[in-house]
Amino acid sequence: MDNPFKYLSDAFRDQFEVRFVIERMDGSLVLVLSDPERVRVRRALSGEQLGDLRKLEQVVQSIRFGLAIDSGEGLSGLDRLSAE
Repeated sequence: MDNPFKYLSDAFRDQFEVRFVIERMDGSLVLVLSDPERVRVRRALSGEQLGDLRKLEQVVQSIRFGLAIDSGEGLSGLDRLSAE
């Protein structure tokens, strides 16, 4: 993986505006996913997560699962979101 920012952007860009915000002095970033209505996700990402593809994949799955639950779709929504 050459670019963790591209990886995360590619994972969500079809549904959300993807932004990265530096909010912490420890080098971590905050991933912000927004739609036209509001901010849907704010997730702090550590340097360790940004440097490890397996951990980034876990972050993406975790966010997708949270979005599926928030939309009331549960596991069926996770299956749909994972296929995108």
